[in-house]
Amino acid sequence: MAALMTAAALWAATLATPVQAASAAVMMSVESLTIAQRGHWYMRPLAVADAVRDSGLMAPDRTRVTAIHWRYSLTSAPGEWQVMLCLEERCAMLAARRGKLTLPTRELATAPFSLKVYRNGRGVLKPATHLDDIQLVIDVESLEGA
Repeated sequence: MAALMTAAALWAATLATPVQAASAAVMMSVESLTIAQRGHWYMRPLAVADAVRDSGLMAPDRTRVTAIHWRYSLTSAPGEWQVMLCLEERCAMLAARRGKLTLPTRELATAPFSLKVYRNGRGVLKPATHLDDIQLVIDVESLEGA
């Protein structure tokens, strides 16, 4: 009977711990963002699930995002900008034009990721400014049984 209980406990522990089946990196380009006014937040939803699905590597609803690498170009000094990567209401400031953000919790690729951009100051920008060449590399993992 003790052997049966030990096997049952081991089986329960095995089911509670997901096994990593595969990991990959998915490249994603994001449409340029036009900033027409200072002092206003601009947002671009990020289609992470679509990028994962289009890669053909994994199913987005069974895929978790572990990290995001970014790169973008600005037409003016970085100190004039605030650029954030957001997941719902939680945001992380992207302090440089390139870098890596490791997610503290592994979010599903189907989660609502977005990019938010703010230009310091007040008033209309003439001409409008652009956040260009936005490239993301998404580190993902597929979990068996997820």
